[in-house]
Amino acid sequence: MEELLSINIRIAGRNYPLSVLPEDEETAREAGRLVNERFLGEKNKKKKRDDMDILAVIAVMNTVRWLNARSEKLALQEKIAQRITRLDELMDSTLTT
Repeated sequence: MEELLSINIRIAGRNYPLSVLPEDEETAREAGRLVNERFLGEKNKKKKRDDMDILAVIAVMNTVRWLNARSEKLALQEKIAQRITRLDELMDSTLTT
């Protein structure tokens, strides 16, 4: 089992400890940076909103993006599988004639 790294991510003025695989460290730090940037942007736009409300909205919007990307990936995988199947059929028909 691979050893985990302990890192801290700062979001909304608070530190959050994370345990990540070494190969995920850079991605986790980038994710924290992006969430914090989005938080600061939303905080500046909506000065009266509570920090937790802003973070909840960011979490939902990021999850929506992730779900959309997952759907697109699955659709693309299906399209690729169909094309490979079609190519196999064409190759089989060419070889048998």
